[in-house]
Amino acid sequence: MTLAEEDRFTPADDDLHPSSGDFYETETFWYSFFVPERKIGGWLYASVRSTLGATGGGMWMWDATGTDPWELPFFEQFGHLKPPVVRGPGCIDFPTGLSITTREHGMSYDLRHEDRHRVQVQFRFDALEEPVPLRRGAPPYPKASHYDQTGRLTGHIILDGEHIDVDCHAMRDRSWGPRHERGYRRVGYTWAASPEISLLTYTAPDGTDLEHVYTGYVRRDGQVARIVDGRREVLRDPAENWVTGISLEVRDELGRVTTGRAEGLSRMFLPGATSLCLNTSLRWTIEGRTVNGEDQDVWPIREWARTSSAS
Repeated sequence: MTLAEEDRFTPADDDLHPSSGDFYETETFWYSFFVPERKIGGWLYASVRSTLGATGGGMWMWDATGTDPWELPFFEQFGHLKPPVVRGPGCIDFPTGLSITTREHGMSYDLRHEDRHRVQVQFRFDALEEPVPLRRGAPPYPKASHYDQTGRLTGHIILDGEHIDVDCHAMRDRSWGPRHERGYRRVGYTWAASPEISLLTYTAPDGTDLEHVYTGYVRRDGQVARIVDGRREVLRDPAENWVTGISLEVRDELGRVTTGRAEGLSRMFLPGATSLCLNTSLRWTIEGRTVNGEDQDVWPIREWARTSSAS
């Protein structure tokens, strides 16, 4: 993928960015992880409100035994902790328990997380491609810088004394800019990652059966290209409304067509102030390969309530 110089992820982007002074200025750090054989999915996440001087985020871990926060193997979500501590270039300690140490700018990171009571995490993330920018002005973050990137994540979790090895291919993202708690619209953020192929799609669901894929990217045969068109169809549980399967077909700037079908394995509900994110672990079949991934199904809470009552 050919990027304009101003769109490239730079060494400075591994650090905290200067605040613009906007009250809603928000900077985020997100890493996903999986243990597919146990249908475990998880996130490490930090959100820094630099103008306010506060940090949010936490760690979430789910499996097939439940979907609500109190049913999950681990759920810890903070909203108003102290600012992070910068140990050096690309090295940040967050009061949520997350620590990030940059090994190679934009490509490799050591991650640690400790909640003081139940969990200890030690991961290494090694990227499969350079960070890919969401085009400026594109939803769902039209006024923020946003980068997505897949990679191999290895290490372990110790949860309530149990040692869980992790070796998966997963997604991370980085963003900075204004982010509001009101005004959310529906978002479909779907991805898959393996050594041979990575796939990310963005949609704006409107209640119709087929959704238009308006952006994203594909990595195949060592080449990364932006998606220019595509469609996505989502299957849902008739009673619970959560995602049970996805099929999609996309075309990228190189003219390549990529098709895939996914089965939902496990999921969690992640509530926000005015929105709800339903995260579903997926097992994909893409071009004949089995690939793991995830769907993030974002709803304004008022719309989800109407849909659920109609079911």
